[in-house]
Amino acid sequence: MELLVPKRQSVSIELNGERVACASAVKCVCVKERRAIRAFGEAEAVAWLERSPSYRLELSQLSVPRQIGRSSLWEMSDFRLVTVQDGVRTVYSGCEWQELTERADAGDGFLAEHAVMTARKRSREEEPV
Repeated sequence: MELLVPKRQSVSIELNGERVACASAVKCVCVKERRAIRAFGEAEAVAWLERSPSYRLELSQLSVPRQIGRSSLWEMSDFRLVTVQDGVRTVYSGCEWQELTERADAGDGFLAEHAVMTARKRSREEEPV
């Protein structure tokens, strides 16, 4: 399977370690929530419960090879999104689709103009030179 990716930056979606799609750009919004714990009848918080951060990822121009197909892409669950930029590899795991705006042209394979997903975890590592 051949995927076209820009030279300095790449964005790919992996399922079981295999690249199944690529995108031209990704935007990540990290959300970290805190919840106040209050004693019964008290206005002031006695403690704060911090949740693990969650990530909302927006992809532009997501392309999928013909052999993968749009239905199998949408059915994917608990997959990984990998970005590489300037030698830094960022892996978002536990990804789930939220929305997918699609377009299909004859002979070009499937193209999602805009895709939104959530991820449970993010890790970063330097790529060897």
